[in-house]
Amino acid sequence: MRKTVLIPTDFSVESVNLVKTALNSNEEDSFEIILLHGLYLPDTMTELILFRKKETIRKLENAAFRESCQLLLSKYGKRIESLSVDLFTGFNQSAFENYLEANRVDEIYALAESRFKGPHKRSFDLMPFVKNASVHLFKIRWVDLGKDSYMDRNQLSALFFGHFSSS
Repeated sequence: MRKTVLIPTDFSVESVNLVKTALNSNEEDSFEIILLHGLYLPDTMTELILFRKKETIRKLENAAFRESCQLLLSKYGKRIESLSVDLFTGFNQSAFENYLEANRVDEIYALAESRFKGPHKRSFDLMPFVKNASVHLFKIRWVDLGKDSYMDRNQLSALFFGHFSSS
């Protein structure tokens, strides 16, 4: 069976780790993964006319994020039908629900303790929308294995050795 999974991202390795959690919790399914970032559209007409989604995503992505995505595709390539990064530019719950419906999202995986760090001045946290979504939400906790666990979850090695639990 194929599932479409949405994962809110701030372009950190930590958010990409949730893809692994989704894959491991449904071992017989194949997936379409959407890594979604909230971004307010520009305020001025000139900036709005010049706004390009792909270019904006490319600027927001960092090397560690891209490398994490490539590692996941290498390791789980047979089960990941697509891995895409998208921007949500809506500003209310109704717009978010429309996004979920248009993309046929089956499940949402998000960190239980959200520590959103917007990489752009117009970035916003999607968690208020995610928490009220009509789609089934899996809240994932990072299992604390010591004092360095926060740093560990943001390292590429965490893609293979990180520990999560459902809450």
